[in-house]
Amino acid sequence: MDDKESFINNHEKAPLIELDDFRCPSKPNSFYVQTNDNKKIRIALWNKESNKGTILLQSGRTEFIEKYYEVIQEFIDREFCVVAMDWRGQGLSDRTSNNIRLGHIDSFNEYDKDFEMIIEKVYQHICPRPWIGFGHSMGGCLLATNFTKHENNYRALILCAPMLTMKVNIWIKRLTKLILFLLPWLKRLPLSPPNWDKKQGWIEEDFEQNNLTSDKFRFDRSFRLISKCPELGVKGLSFGWVNEAFKRIEDFDYPNWGKTITKPVLLLSAGKDLLVDSDKNELICSSIPNRSISRINGKHELLMEENDIRNETWKAIDEFLEKIYE
Repeated sequence: MDDKESFINNHEKAPLIELDDFRCPSKPNSFYVQTNDNKKIRIALWNKESNKGTILLQSGRTEFIEKYYEVIQEFIDREFCVVAMDWRGQGLSDRTSNNIRLGHIDSFNEYDKDFEMIIEKVYQHICPRPWIGFGHSMGGCLLATNFTKHENNYRALILCAPMLTMKVNIWIKRLTKLILFLLPWLKRLPLSPPNWDKKQGWIEEDFEQNNLTSDKFRFDRSFRLISKCPELGVKGLSFGWVNEAFKRIEDFDYPNWGKTITKPVLLLSAGKDLLVDSDKNELICSSIPNRSISRINGKHELLMEENDIRNETWKAIDEFLEKIYE
């Protein structure tokens, strides 16, 4: 048994959920890591003997490792090691609220501390270098924060429709801040409740009304995963999570944030994004000296989109990777 295998075996094994027509990439290592405040975080690793390096895959709000099997396999096919995790409060990591189906966080600093601890105590031991960060939506926001502080850990950064901005009415933002200033105890209450029914379980969302993807098969596949394992599901938003998100995106100011970055960065910008502001994201990233910006005419989840959109997204990723491996 090698050192990496021994390290992994010293941790509690974690499950990975599969569907009959959507299988986990082969030979995974999945396990739990305990945080400093005793929360269990689920981690999964593939192809740990890669000579090419590791993709640090950071998913978005409400997402879970299983949703990314297709993307993980595509990175494995490109000879990378891939490591993914469930943020605290979602997937099969420990929850942060008594309402286990509600997306909540007291402070985004909790996410930061978890990620920094996992990098130091786990990834440093099992993930071959160089490291390339890949973050979607909230995961892109949190990865960008870590990248800014610890840029030397990375070869490059790929941001896929990252939450550097949010498309939200300014009055909603101001009202949320005012409410929590006057009534801070409201932070754990739902601003939008999860679509859960005690008898039916998770209630299927209307594909026609969704803001994430125009691919019905992939949209339905995510729902089938949480139908099979309801514990994976987190929906809705707490007042606290929304307010913390507003605070965090203030860090990504133009032009100051981008000017501090020296490593290569690829921004994958979704032309039909209704959740983050693609125009503002492109402006923020335009001040990064070594940047590539690719606008793709899809909805928020570019790698969960229809094949034509996914192919265009992968073309941009492959061209970027080819440059940094020259």
